Amino acid sequence: MERYTPFEDVDRMFEQMRSRMWGFQDPRSGGQRLNGRPGTHMNLKEHDGQFVLVADLPGFEKEEIDLSFSDDVLTVSAKHEVTGDDFTRARELSERVTMPKVVEKEDIAASYRNGVLEVRLPIADGEEADDGDRIEISD
Repeated sequence: MERYTPFEDVDRMFEQMRSRMWGFQDPRSGGQRLNGRPGTHMNLKEHDGQFVLVADLPGFEKEEIDLSFSDDVLTVSAKHEVTGDDFTRARELSERVTMPKVVEKEDIAASYRNGVLEVRLPIADGEEADDGDRIEISD
């Protein structure tokens, strides 16, 4: 018979708090909510032989978003700056998402509409990953 320890409950509570604060979900639930920074919500799902990353990036213009893929890692960076007569306000983000499978780099497609970035990353058929490149974002 195992002995009950209150530390098990404490560990479980901390794990629940971490998952709620930082947004991690079990990928087996159909999708993986990514990152932990407030104001950025990303979700990665595998669907029809590709990964689909959806990121809410309100307030950014398409030209302010930089997307690149290298070594099975998708990097999303953005910077928005507003300058007035007596103030400057900037908002920046940089997120890196490691793909769980090899991706066909040449066929990655991205679009940005109404503050939502969608990146489609086709899964490769057992091929090796190759060098990285910048990804163009369409309207």
